[in-house]
Amino acid sequence: MKQELSLNPVDPINSGRLVMSEELIAPFAEQIERAVPFDPEQSSYPEYFNEFVRNHLERYRKHQMLLLPGGTSLAGDLELDFDADWAAKKRLAGIACDGDLTICGDLFNRTLSFGPLLFVNGNLSVNNMIKAGAPVIVLGNLIASGIVIGEYNDGVLRVAGNLHAPAYFLFDHDGYVRKEVDGPSFSSDEDDGSWRELLVDAVFENEREDTPDVNLLWQRSRSGMTVLCGGG
Repeated sequence: MKQELSLNPVDPINSGRLVMSEELIAPFAEQIERAVPFDPEQSSYPEYFNEFVRNHLERYRKHQMLLLPGGTSLAGDLELDFDADWAAKKRLAGIACDGDLTICGDLFNRTLSFGPLLFVNGNLSVNNMIKAGAPVIVLGNLIASGIVIGEYNDGVLRVAGNLHAPAYFLFDHDGYVRKEVDGPSFSSDEDDGSWRELLVDAVFENEREDTPDVNLLWQRSRSGMTVLCGGG
């Protein structure tokens, strides 16, 4: 039987200021150009990041974004869904951090179809990242003490630097790390037939399932337990 996760949602509103989305289109494009050089030989394309940022900001151009200063630390779990209290009460389009952002908890987005934008012009540090439809753009490194999961084929994860995590999973999800992935990585495109060999039994809903349950993966990692067979 699944257990409910005990979460501690944080309200980031008082940590920053509100800015109209349309005012950020050009500055964010410039930040991406600086962080992601155009280098086809290294598969490095600024537009691979900018198209998703631009599309989101243009779609919600008359909405506001929460702009956090670099070095912000959020004490709790950040919910990246439009029905999260922080986003819903002011109908915000997302969060941007002008530098490094630390989330002293988990980053989670459980809406498969879409979600607020998270744009980090620096490094992002989290415990676990469990994301679905929300676009997450990190122009530095993504550093996770727990697992990183991208789920379903809406929403993207873009990391301009390195990704550091005990395990990185893509379940039919568009994830791109421009530099190195430091830790074991798995994709349903490559590993769909061998999940039982890779993962502990506890992350499957029942003995008939061959595909892991994302909430069970999250729950186990949040409890400080490994999700990989052999503890790797």
